[in-house]
Amino acid sequence: MANWAQKLKLHHLQTLVALGEQGNLTHVARMMNISQPALSKWLSQLEDEIGITLFERHSKGLRPSEGGKLLLQHAQRLINDLERSQYEIARFKQGGLVGSLKIGCSPVATDCVSQAILSLLNEMPTLHLNIEEKVMTPLLHDLLAGQVDVVVGRVGGRALQLPLNYQVLYTEPVCFVARPHHP
Repeated sequence: MANWAQKLKLHHLQTLVALGEQGNLTHVARMMNISQPALSKWLSQLEDEIGITLFERHSKGLRPSEGGKLLLQHAQRLINDLERSQYEIARFKQGGLVGSLKIGCSPVATDCVSQAILSLLNEMPTLHLNIEEKVMTPLLHDLLAGQVDVVVGRVGGRALQLPLNYQVLYTEPVCFVARPHHP
């Protein structure tokens, strides 16, 4: 592991994510209760240690570089994992280990997911479920960021090129339907 990764703390990850979302050093410095010059210096030092430019500077602020996007994706995942572990530890302290599962579901898959959830809860009644319904593109980004554990929905095209594992649940016929006497 590189030395720079060992030095990162949670507030550093949160700062990086805030910079990626806000794109403005002054706003993020205010949010994190540090001075803008201190934040700018920290970011420059981090970029020097890593050996890549994380953010491209332009007239309207900051924009993540390709390497910056990669680091931001991992930073967001780590933050999400820490928040989830905090939640699960609190639940454990209240009454034992229970699990949790965050499911992303596209509108076309709600029937399939609801049936599976009933079966799952019969087998694991203490399981805490969180279901989020969205269209597929944002759901797949949430999955990559660790904001959901699994996504159920119709996938095709460029989405199949993402570094994810896919399992076909069923195939459905595509039909042309018309009135009985349609020309």
